[in-house]
Amino acid sequence: MGILLLVICAVVGVFSPSFISFATLFEMVRGSLAFAIMGLGVLPVLIAGEVNLSFCSVAAFSAFATHHLLLRLGYQGGIGMYLILSGLMGSLAGWVMGVIVTRFKLRVFPVSLGFWMFWYGMNLFVISPIINFTLPPGLVGYYSRYIVTVQDPVIGVSGLHEAIIYLLAMALLMWFFLRYTMMGRGLYAVGGNREVAVRIGYNVGKILTIALVLSGALSGIAGVIQCSFYRYFTPTLFRGQELSVLTAVVIGGASLEGGRGSVLGTILGVFFIQVVTRSLVYLGVKGEYQQFVLGLMLIIFFVASSIKRKPRPEKMAKLEEDTQGGR
Repeated sequence: MGILLLVICAVVGVFSPSFISFATLFEMVRGSLAFAIMGLGVLPVLIAGEVNLSFCSVAAFSAFATHHLLLRLGYQGGIGMYLILSGLMGSLAGWVMGVIVTRFKLRVFPVSLGFWMFWYGMNLFVISPIINFTLPPGLVGYYSRYIVTVQDPVIGVSGLHEAIIYLLAMALLMWFFLRYTMMGRGLYAVGGNREVAVRIGYNVGKILTIALVLSGALSGIAGVIQCSFYRYFTPTLFRGQELSVLTAVVIGGASLEGGRGSVLGTILGVFFIQVVTRSLVYLGVKGEYQQFVLGLMLIIFFVASSIKRKPRPEKMAKLEEDTQGGR
């Protein structure tokens, strides 16, 4: 994945030299931050062999509800309280879905479709259908809070946004959870073979609920970060971006069938989508054709990945020979 990203950047740089700059890199990183955090939340659910489409609506509801609550309370501070409250709201939304899924023994996908409409509906019909541009003083300048700043003749002032610290912290925690905890290993077991996981002693319902809680928490955090970049809070945040995030996570190595996926792969997958999208802009590809080109590239990627994962005939023959010899 890393080599492919370098190749794409090199090719685009030949046709558009302004693409190769720190400013462009920082802008692509910034554009990936919230989606990468959401992707980290999508990851454990996919590893468990389930598909959740409600994470974007959870992000929208958690961020929008948090914003209106803090404004009513007269909050004047920065992003910290927003992240905590929105993450808690997202966790609660994930827990509710987990309880319904486990209590009635349902698959996550159909339940998530209902919650996708429910949380956006809560924003539009219960809280407010209007975009809110009012920000507390502590959040006003957050969109331009950079760790490193650069001046670019094309983009202007850009920089490495400090929100990358949140992404790195959550990526490290998710990596530790998946690699070193019983629940993390349980996700791979459930996604790999649910029946075997049950025989071993894993509580499938509990594991799925934890995966959904994590997904909700990270979605809530991602929603606040993205709105801070926009400098307004919208009730339809991320609407229509669900498949883009899922695609990025799958490109990063996760499987829709479960049992596979990694933190690093997820982040690289999200950045890959961002690089391709930005490359098409620099190459002058019109907006109506960008989805076509991006979709075609993804189809080629998935076909190539499928061929690469398919066992070679000689390996299959060796496996069959070993199996027969062991009988």
